[in-house]
Amino acid sequence: MSLTASLQDRLPVVPALEALLLGASSRRPLGTNVFDREWDLLIVLDTCRYDALCRLATEYAFVDEVDSLYSLGSSTREWAANTFTQQYREPIAETAVVCSNAQVTRTLEAGHAMESPLAQRVTAWDTVDPDAFHAFDSVSDYAPMDPFGGTTIPEIATDRAIRAGREHDAERMIVHYLPPHSPFRADALRENRSLEDYEYRPFDYLRDGGDHDLVWELYLEEIRWALDSVEVLLDNVDAERAVVTADHGELFGHLGLYSHPTGVPHPRLRRVPWLELSATDSGSYEPRYEKPDRKRAPKETAKQLEYLGYR
Repeated sequence: MSLTASLQDRLPVVPALEALLLGASSRRPLGTNVFDREWDLLIVLDTCRYDALCRLATEYAFVDEVDSLYSLGSSTREWAANTFTQQYREPIAETAVVCSNAQVTRTLEAGHAMESPLAQRVTAWDTVDPDAFHAFDSVSDYAPMDPFGGTTIPEIATDRAIRAGREHDAERMIVHYLPPHSPFRADALRENRSLEDYEYRPFDYLRDGGDHDLVWELYLEEIRWALDSVEVLLDNVDAERAVVTADHGELFGHLGLYSHPTGVPHPRLRRVPWLELSATDSGSYEPRYEKPDRKRAPKETAKQLEYLGYR
């Protein structure tokens, strides 16, 4: 059962509440637009919480003082619809994007946060389309899915980002990694085994009374997986001002909420890391992944989104 469906079972007013929240968000978004900050390279870790990145700071030499900001959305689609707007069309035109989350691409193509028909009646998005960017590489549209039928692994996004950094003359670049978004795959891929139920649908597992500490540790392992790729990226692109951040956070049962429902101004969803760094291309790594000629069929993308819990 999806998050939205489970909430609707308990709260019949959810569609109306979502419409109200997104109507307000689309008109007067709360939070900081990343284009109001100074950066050359923006690294987005999908669903990465501020406190989680702080927890791992001692494990990575490049993770030092982690600051934070308030995100413009509690889900990828709300964040994308509020971030990439006509108001910022000029810096957007100077930005190359390498994106692993199909929700970003679909949001830009739709021109709204892909909300319910009821919410669409009251929202007023001003979102640009993918052609507004200097370059927009929707990695999720063609990269091979992992053995579970799911999503792009971070190593492929890193390969594409290094190549983009060396080949494009964009003023800035955004690299959007999918981990630590569920399902939690790092351990299963490393051990060459199938996903356990608590890895495949961790928030359903928690709703049924599962072990919170187990799921939290799996989540941290997904962040480590992403950070390992970020470390390679930082050593193979040039960026005087690089930043690691997130589109939104994640809920593990606080106030009875799980995952990252759209339109929810919960601080644990909306407070995201802002880690300022620098990057220098040492030439130590040569990208191996080559983009195929064929894009993924729509039904394959639909399967990918279902795998991520978007039904």
